[in-house]
Amino acid sequence: MTAIALARTIIIANGNLTNPARARRRIRAGDQVICANGGVHHARAMGLKPDLIVGDMDSLDPALRTELEAAGVRFEEHPSRKDETDLELALRLAIDEGATEIEILAMLGGRLDQSLANLLLLARPEWASAQLRATEGDQTIWPVQGGQEKTIAGTVGDLLSLVPLTPLVTGVTLEGVEWPLHAANLRFGSTLTVSNRLAAPVVRLWVEEGTVLVIHQPCVSEEEAK
Repeated sequence: MTAIALARTIIIANGNLTNPARARRRIRAGDQVICANGGVHHARAMGLKPDLIVGDMDSLDPALRTELEAAGVRFEEHPSRKDETDLELALRLAIDEGATEIEILAMLGGRLDQSLANLLLLARPEWASAQLRATEGDQTIWPVQGGQEKTIAGTVGDLLSLVPLTPLVTGVTLEGVEWPLHAANLRFGSTLTVSNRLAAPVVRLWVEEGTVLVIHQPCVSEEEAK
């Protein structure tokens, strides 16, 4: 098996992708592109040839697979009766093969169970060594674990939410927002930190213990900024 061993990997899932052109702009030269099964159709809509396709391949017709194999695309096939989703398999493979920065596209879709499970994949404790984030439209989503300090760059007025994922998140400090926090405690299910706004172009977030999911939405979309 050839190791990926790249600093940045893009995983294209099989969720909704309403704007392939905007998603295509997330891809940088040199990125490794992995498709989780049916995500290959999104890759084709973006004009991309994936490096690797992972899953049970139930979304690929034989002609498409033959075409991709002839183009040198690698396949990692799993049985349809399996214990993980195709996205989980793709994430695990990328991390096992050395990816340290992973961005997921088309992660959310029509099924609530899959969307929720996919969001929680971002915060798997054993994957904390890699930077995982998802992009959905103009929103960016990523976890922050206990002991981590992060800076968030944006524009004054951007929406910023923290969703606690563990029973108790302690020592949360959030600076550069309209409603700052200092060594606050957040409990699972609390909506206290939903719909904050940037008051400065750079925000500092510190979490002492526990895990939060960060959702950043610009107040001006990429299309409006042009």
